[in-house]
Amino acid sequence: MRPSTRDELDVARSRAVPDEDPVSRGRSARPSAHASRSTVDTPSVDPFAPVSGPIDRLLSDFLDTQVDELVELDPALATVGREIAGLVAAGGKRLRPAFVYWGHRATGADHDHAVLHPAGAVELLHTFALIHDDVMDRSDERRGRPAVHSALTTAHADEGLAGDPAWFGVGGAILAGDLAFVWADRLLDEAAVPVDALERARRVFTQLRVEVMAGQYLDLRLAGDRGADEERARRVALLKSGRYTVTRPLQLGAALGEEGSAIDDVLTSYGDAVGLAFQLRDDVLGLFGDPAETGKGATEDLREGKRTLLVLRALAFAGEADRATLEATLGQDHLGEDDADRARQIVVDSGALRSVERLLSAQHERAHEAAQALPEPARAALVELADRAVARIE
Repeated sequence: MRPSTRDELDVARSRAVPDEDPVSRGRSARPSAHASRSTVDTPSVDPFAPVSGPIDRLLSDFLDTQVDELVELDPALATVGREIAGLVAAGGKRLRPAFVYWGHRATGADHDHAVLHPAGAVELLHTFALIHDDVMDRSDERRGRPAVHSALTTAHADEGLAGDPAWFGVGGAILAGDLAFVWADRLLDEAAVPVDALERARRVFTQLRVEVMAGQYLDLRLAGDRGADEERARRVALLKSGRYTVTRPLQLGAALGEEGSAIDDVLTSYGDAVGLAFQLRDDVLGLFGDPAETGKGATEDLREGKRTLLVLRALAFAGEADRATLEATLGQDHLGEDDADRARQIVVDSGALRSVERLLSAQHERAHEAAQALPEPARAALVELADRAVARIE
């Protein structure tokens, strides 16, 4: 292995993360050459325009009411309620709600404000998952603010409580996540849609929840499985991220429309492709991303010993000495930056990063091809969402 240098890793980082076009100036966001795209001419659509602002307002009003109800039970509950609301407010452009909305429009349905409640429910479910994920990964920050368990640890000290502040923070965060889970159900049930449509949507919502928790458990187990292979890593990526982020939200939205079942195969093909690419990009960013951009530390995946498809390929492709070095790095509680850089260099030198970028691009192209079977404006919106999800431009 060549000596690890900061310059070499900066190059790897620039290659691993697609360039961001100036979407803030109104132009369509596209990944770099790392992700190919269909040659079909698709009009540019801002897929977040019908969702971001309305979802933010809906969630803000809804959570204000929920926190007020908590405070009526006991003023001490204000802290945990405000932590949940603060995490939701710190979110991005609402990628998962956008997939719910455009899954509904993909059935040929017109804009329907009632779809925002199920879309918001998916965002609250995502909040539950983030809170628990930070506990499992021992992450101190989320979205540029202290993770909920970290914030509650601080609150324990600030309020002068007796006992172990860190353990209080973990226990409080688990309960905060559970509360967000319950609130997601409540918001879904408030949707002003026909009963049969809500029943169809709830079946998908239940499937989504089972799959994400199954995927999270398998992810925990995978970190300690020295016999892990790519098939298991792909299954984890699909369950805990791909279907949870893209496929099931799309199907939930489609279930609210009258023609949802007619396009289920198309949405599954598109969603699984985008979802896998989304998780592969997340794995790359987990090693090479800028913490200021990703919102989490650049050594967390290594410290947690995550055997992502990227890491498994590096272990398979690397020479014996590099493989041993990478194995020894995975799962180190107190991982130094030099050791982390050495591990990143092995991933680059082994060709694993390049191979995962090729797989990511293939999934991106597959998503573009699937989207061509959908009606406008859903087709254009989902092409754009595929590009942004793959590039992690939200």
